[in-house]
Amino acid sequence: MTKILLSLLFMMVPLYQALAQDYSMPEINVQVIIQENGTVSIEESRTYNYRGTFSWADYRLPKRGFSEIRDIRVSEDDDFYINENSEETGTFSVSESDDLIVIKWHYDASDEIRTFTIHYELENAISIGPEYSEFYWIFIGDGRDKVVGRSEVSIQLPGQTSADSLYSWNYSSASDSELIESESGFTLTSGRVNRNQNVAIRALFPTNLFQSDLIEISDPNLDLSQIIQEEAEYDEMLQRQAERDAFFAEIATPVTILLSLLSFGIFFFCYQRFGKRHSTATISNRETVVLPDRTPPAIIGRLMSSRHTTGNHLVATIFDLARRGWFNIEEQEKEASFLSSAKSEFYISVTDNEPDEELPKWEQMVYSFVKSRTHLGSTSFEKLFTGSSSKVAKWFHKWKKEVKQVFDEKGWIDQNSYTGVYINVAGQILIDIASIILLILAGPIAIISLVIAFIFSVASIAIIRHTKEGEEKFQRWKAYRDGLKNADERTIRMELLDVHFVYATALHLSKKQLDNLIQSSYDTNTDHLFRWIKTNRGSSHSPATAAAALATLASTSSSSFSSASGSSGGASTGSAGGGATGGAG
Repeated sequence: MTKILLSLLFMMVPLYQALAQDYSMPEINVQVIIQENGTVSIEESRTYNYRGTFSWADYRLPKRGFSEIRDIRVSEDDDFYINENSEETGTFSVSESDDLIVIKWHYDASDEIRTFTIHYELENAISIGPEYSEFYWIFIGDGRDKVVGRSEVSIQLPGQTSADSLYSWNYSSASDSELIESESGFTLTSGRVNRNQNVAIRALFPTNLFQSDLIEISDPNLDLSQIIQEEAEYDEMLQRQAERDAFFAEIATPVTILLSLLSFGIFFFCYQRFGKRHSTATISNRETVVLPDRTPPAIIGRLMSSRHTTGNHLVATIFDLARRGWFNIEEQEKEASFLSSAKSEFYISVTDNEPDEELPKWEQMVYSFVKSRTHLGSTSFEKLFTGSSSKVAKWFHKWKKEVKQVFDEKGWIDQNSYTGVYINVAGQILIDIASIILLILAGPIAIISLVIAFIFSVASIAIIRHTKEGEEKFQRWKAYRDGLKNADERTIRMELLDVHFVYATALHLSKKQLDNLIQSSYDTNTDHLFRWIKTNRGSSHSPATAAAALATLASTSSSSFSSASGSSGGASTGSAGGGATGGAG
């Protein structure tokens, strides 16, 4: 026992370490130097607060807004990592895919704060116009694993100029960011940057700050006045959007309540008009063990199972046909097996002399099915429903259709109630569409009406009702089913025990309830009660207990088929580059 506990303890240690491992990113600082030849040098410091043991981190830069990246370096304080394709501590590697540059470095860290600096240079990251040039960059991308506590971005121009010749727009989605212009560049500070937020700047500055013989005009159509007009129009659009968002935020709650009430109203109307149950005041709802009538078990089973035909109904039909003399069910000795403690199993076979009665098509299908499965004489119940699962499933699907046809001919379901179903579903779909639109325009509160409309749409099944005759039959059989669940020797007629058992199987009584029904027999010799089941002399089974075991075995076997049914072409005006993310592990 001690060794087992120690083994479990050692197994728990790695699990605990994995659960305890986590990190945060309290700070990111970015230094950008725009050089006289148009090259952009970026040095980004990322601070990690580790809880647990970590050995690597990566930096993922989308391949957009530049044509070339070079001079990639990773450092920590004054220590520079070595660029080699290994996972050794103190090394880093660079890889790329169609849309990403991935820089990954390796180290040893445990319960500590570390700051790493990533440096690289970009070609053609700036759109250079005749008079003005544009640098539009996303410095912290969205879709990250971690929140950034705070950040600061500093952009240094290749020379100084007057502040009124600089133009900048804060494109950060972080709510508390602030952009400041100075004679030498731009500074953007932000507080908390959530995982779905970014930090971005669109900056314009005079082209004459570059050394003219070191650059080429990349965008001759870049026009300052046009960009200012575009930004003014964009601000107006944002203002209109903010006003629109405020309007929808104001009406979101009352509209959601209205849609929810309308959803309930449509369902209530349809239920009252088409689904209200017929009165059965003349029918007693007290539980009873008096068999209401001799409707076949599969047909009555469908009525009592919300119009579904299940494997239990097939099993009950097989038992009923055996009771009427079409099949033999016999206990046989089972070969000893290391994996099984059972000493016997039950086999089914077709009788030599068919009874003198004509079977309806759905029962004839069951007879033919069993006959085909027992063509060599007999087969065990375990193998009756096995074999080619698709073939058996197709047969079962056809059998269910035949049972449904017979069931529908009884006229127990009010077909007019389906009109209420269609009206309700159509109305709930319209409300769901309105809720989705409201969700897009006004936010998450519309999920309430969306869910309510979906629930009432599914609840359409409650609108389907029985005809008066069908409701009366349902109530009689419901009282009978309740009676079987609580049957005992004082209430049940022993000579009909096998009939009650067949219907109990069709009515989905549990194994415990079936056992209770069998044990209600005060006669220890049940051979005459279940003449269609032959047990071995000296067997632990009586015919009655064998029936309960068979019902569990067969319905479990039949259930297996009863349910089968970006680009790297350089910067362009008005298009942001960058958007780096990354993680650690």
